[in-house]
Amino acid sequence: PGTMAIASATLSSRILHLALLSLLPTPSQQLFIGAMSLSRLPSVAFRPSGCVVRSASSCISSSMGERRPLGNYHAVSKSTVQTSLQRPFLSTPLFSSAIRENSNDASIPSPLSQKPSTSDDTNNQDGSSWSNYERLVRQLYMTNLFNPVKLGLENMDLLHKALGSPMDQPNISVVHIAGSNGKGSVALKTANTLQQSNYKVGLFVSPHISSFRERIQINGQPISEEQVELYLQEIFDICLREDIPATFFEITTALAFHIFAREGVEVVVLETGLGGRLDATNVIQSPALSIITSIGLEHTRILGDTIEKIAVEKGGIIKEGCQVLVGKNVPLEVLQQCALEKKASELFECDDVLGVEGEPTLVKGMKETFDDYDAENSRIASAALILLQFILTQKKLEYGGDVRLIMPAEILEGVKIRPPCRFEEMDIPTTIEADDGSIIQKNVRVILDVAHNPQAMDYLIVKLRASYPHSSDQRIVVGMSADKDLKYCTELLLDNVPHPNKLHLVEASHPRAASISSILEANHKLVESHYDTPQKDELNENGRDVSSVSKQVRQALKLAAMNDELLVICGSVFIMADAREELGIVEARDSAVIAEVAGAGLRNSQENFGDGNKGGMK
Repeated sequence: PGTMAIASATLSSRILHLALLSLLPTPSQQLFIGAMSLSRLPSVAFRPSGCVVRSASSCISSSMGERRPLGNYHAVSKSTVQTSLQRPFLSTPLFSSAIRENSNDASIPSPLSQKPSTSDDTNNQDGSSWSNYERLVRQLYMTNLFNPVKLGLENMDLLHKALGSPMDQPNISVVHIAGSNGKGSVALKTANTLQQSNYKVGLFVSPHISSFRERIQINGQPISEEQVELYLQEIFDICLREDIPATFFEITTALAFHIFAREGVEVVVLETGLGGRLDATNVIQSPALSIITSIGLEHTRILGDTIEKIAVEKGGIIKEGCQVLVGKNVPLEVLQQCALEKKASELFECDDVLGVEGEPTLVKGMKETFDDYDAENSRIASAALILLQFILTQKKLEYGGDVRLIMPAEILEGVKIRPPCRFEEMDIPTTIEADDGSIIQKNVRVILDVAHNPQAMDYLIVKLRASYPHSSDQRIVVGMSADKDLKYCTELLLDNVPHPNKLHLVEASHPRAASISSILEANHKLVESHYDTPQKDELNENGRDVSSVSKQVRQALKLAAMNDELLVICGSVFIMADAREELGIVEARDSAVIAEVAGAGLRNSQENFGDGNKGGMK
């Protein structure tokens, strides 16, 4: 029935999308049937960037939602789809935030033990056992397979207006933050301090580590599954009714706006996804404060190939009559001109608000000295909070409400917070067998950091040497995205350890992940490191091992405990959820039913657009 319903070459991409979603019970089946039908259409009839199919046999979808590039599109393998449809899906519970007290293998459930069931469970096969949350988030992740990503505000304008333009309401103050580096940290520090000052604060950031719900937070807590079920369905209904071909990031942004308004948030701290001028978040008309943290060379195919061109794009969040705050690592004259052209009320540097900075906080390495990024981010957030004090007070006096002062002590304390996996330090209790055969428990110092490109990796190494000058014994687990400079990053790590066997190579179950084979090909010295031998399969001729993160983290943790080593887990954000779970960090995590499609279409999504961030850490 699905094939018959969509066989006509006159169907638009939007109608085809709706036909697929309404006729077929699971996204995997939708992909397969859609591919079979599309192979019969003229090549010009339907070209969504997520799935152009030249033949039925070229359409491949793995059970973990992986994609291979086919020209500028993504191909999906018919046989793998059929395999995916035949096996039941995993289901993993969500957890609350804590650290397990004992990391003994016998007492900690291992992700590797959660094998796919081989029973004939039709409920799992047809999706009837999925929760409504799982069904909706799966649908959201697959949006970009049908709606091609196009930078611009048309879709978002329509969505925002359909919701009643909630971010333009006078009872909500918006802090809008853009920047090549630091915007996520500044957003978190600002939101945390406002919350401590008794404001009800909404925070919108990306990407997430373990659960989609991390992207949208109220007073430091991710939104609930029930809120996603209620409000995401409403967004889908609007897109259907108004015929808005919104993308993953646009729908997620609209969801955040909708929830913040419905839940009575007073201040929204909003991180841009990509750039600024054409970012989905930029539909807001009158932010309380626009912040540009830093400018570096990143996403040059989209934003421009010079610092000045990128600054103009980031400066697109500046609005008429609104105040602007900029960090020190920006082309100031370019942003001053942007502010002048857009008729901003004032542009501030941090020194204008906090006084001239003394000696900057530096991280000194063997050869280079870096500014301490966290200190700079804290300084930007502190300046922003002082400016917001006046803006929020004026708004309360104008529209009514209690005036709440943001005290200096609250600022000092509030900006200490760091986002997860940004040089995040912890001690993990680990049980090992001693030389005499006795069982002992040792604490292993573990550092998690999403250093994923050359500049960020440089900084991580320098920070490690500065923070742990007497810890020459280190063990490193690393996984990278395929679009990064694998040779440079791995050479840097090799320079920091005495032997390649101190490195553990992993790959994430995500379409952007670099395979073990590609990492080994980039640096032949790594053949002496720890990794799981890639097995060739139809998905990737070089082979993939989507469980390698769990296995290598477990092995590295034991070896670090036995050898009194510092354990560093770094690289792509996509390895962190598995790594954190294996370490015993218990937190909300989306189930495997969602993880199966979490990468679907995201290679072309707004937050992943570009040619590999050449800037530093987020």
